[in-house]
Amino acid sequence: MTEIFAVRYAETLARATRIFGSREKAERWMVTPALGLEQRRPIEMLASAEDLEVLETFLGRIEYGVYH
Repeated sequence: MTEIFAVRYAETLARATRIFGSREKAERWMVTPALGLEQRRPIEMLASAEDLEVLETFLGRIEYGVYH
């Protein structure tokens, strides 16, 4: 795991934990294909800056109730 990937993972996991209410739920979300991400798993989207931006937008939508 590269350092950049590790940092992105930690930051995304922390945000997802706040949104979903537990680390366990956040970890499960990170490895589950998401309809709003074209069935991609969030963890797969941490490798590129462009995908990370899409993922962050998606998390924001979940946080504000746009996606369930």
